[in-house]
Amino acid sequence: MRRRATKVLPVGDDRLRTGEPRGNTYAHWASRSDEPIDAEVIDDPGPQDVDGVRAWRERLRDRAREFFGEKTRKRMADRDRVHGIDVDRAEDESEGLDQREQLLKLRAETRLACEKYMDSLRDSKLLVPGFTDEERTQDLGVMHHVYMQMMMQSCLKPLSRGVNANSIIQAVGMVMTMRMLAPDFKKEMDSYLQPLKDKIQERIDTRTRGMVAFAESGITHRQRIFKDLPSGARRERLIGSTDPRDHLSKKWRTRLDAMQHRERGHREMFTADSAAMTEVALMENAFWKMREPGADVGLIRESHRALRKRLYEQISEDGLERREVVQRARKIIGERMEYEPELRTMFNGVAHGRIVKAPAHEERIAGSDRVRTVWSGEFEDQLGRRLPEDGMFTLRRPMDADAHQVQLAETMKTSLLNALGRGDKEAYGGNMLGYLVGFAAQKQGLDTSGLPDMLQHRLDQSEVMIASMDIDGLPPEEQQRVYSNAYVDAMEAVHEKYPDLEAQLKRSLGENWQRTLQTAVDDPGAFFEEQRLKPRSGPTGPSAEREAGAQNDGPNAEADSEDFQRT
Repeated sequence: MRRRATKVLPVGDDRLRTGEPRGNTYAHWASRSDEPIDAEVIDDPGPQDVDGVRAWRERLRDRAREFFGEKTRKRMADRDRVHGIDVDRAEDESEGLDQREQLLKLRAETRLACEKYMDSLRDSKLLVPGFTDEERTQDLGVMHHVYMQMMMQSCLKPLSRGVNANSIIQAVGMVMTMRMLAPDFKKEMDSYLQPLKDKIQERIDTRTRGMVAFAESGITHRQRIFKDLPSGARRERLIGSTDPRDHLSKKWRTRLDAMQHRERGHREMFTADSAAMTEVALMENAFWKMREPGADVGLIRESHRALRKRLYEQISEDGLERREVVQRARKIIGERMEYEPELRTMFNGVAHGRIVKAPAHEERIAGSDRVRTVWSGEFEDQLGRRLPEDGMFTLRRPMDADAHQVQLAETMKTSLLNALGRGDKEAYGGNMLGYLVGFAAQKQGLDTSGLPDMLQHRLDQSEVMIASMDIDGLPPEEQQRVYSNAYVDAMEAVHEKYPDLEAQLKRSLGENWQRTLQTAVDDPGAFFEEQRLKPRSGPTGPSAEREAGAQNDGPNAEADSEDFQRT
């Protein structure tokens, strides 16, 4: 059997060693170390109490945030500014606030209550070994009860000051407002709650009338279609019940009745929002607990699964649709990722760049000709294909160097092969160069603004790849080795499928492709300036790949099914 030939990457070997200066980003394949690195233990001193845990987590969080660029830092600064405004509004107890100011205060208080609830879950010891499932469920119930009480108390002040009941329902949601009508809370402010009860009943009646009309229309339609069938029995079966009530959902009336008869001390019912916040915060709790020094990752994972299973059972008991909770949870995650970038390291697929937020889309405002730009919780894979709407992210366990290398290589390989499979030479060049300089660009803190879309997307992927390695405890030199080896693995996979690699490089980067690669390796900053000045031929990136009809180059070419779970 002939020995397999050694493949050499298209830059001189003397510049491929990981020890070289000037931002070199990949290693010769022969320089790899086969010794695995255990990344489950962080070097920081072990936290001893709640305050110690929080301080340790914040140090690790802040270190992870340093891997993300200027765009993310600006969003973080904007978020801090908005949070400060919310705090000021929530603390404003002036008597002369008008209705608009009262509603702004209410919205600020509810946002802060949501943050406090998720913080309490994140800081809790719910997943620490030693607790029974029953104890965890009870503690979770207590924290959820405190959150619901905070939300309802926030509603009372504007209600007592004459703010329109319908505005309060719109601000905090129908289910939360309905909870205020339960006997244990209604006693406190009964006279102020009557307008809410009237408005809720009005909404239920309006919806019911609409559903009755829809059901009657359906019955009439079926009667018209099947009226000529000779068999009376078959005709009746196809038409179905002619009583509109048999076709109505009892969701809202059932939930209202249940809440009106709920006795003090019983578990608080979940809303779609509170259930989604609970699921996300429990995932965060498990993520950080798994990375504490000396953590038993397996036990924490099992505790999280057991508590999540109980949460799903309670959600079902409360009449909520799992799909609705998943959509709310994805929206929470996506919005927070913008200013809490460490969340991108928490989930399989997202942590290695295979899953990204879908672009916002325009939506017409009801009753007008105006449009607004909205994002409703949509995610897509790195090639621009939408993830299933009922798919929820899966929690990422701590990974060692070998596991990270496999994941990074898979992401890089998918992008490169997809571009070649579509014959998109510009995309292939952007992918190759983006991954090539990604490590150096991040480590040198280079300005990546104004670059071609494809190059920018790959640099963004590199940021989260490196941050994910760091948060799992890989030291900088090991991060570089893993990233370099992953790049080599990806290029080898490309070479196996497209042996004439040099011809592909000429088509993508031009006759001077070697100089282009050398410039990128030697001086990424100068390379970026050169790329900014190049004329753009058209949009590139995930959206362009989707429009071009991205092809699946194998079972792993898109976000893996293990990256999310279907409801």
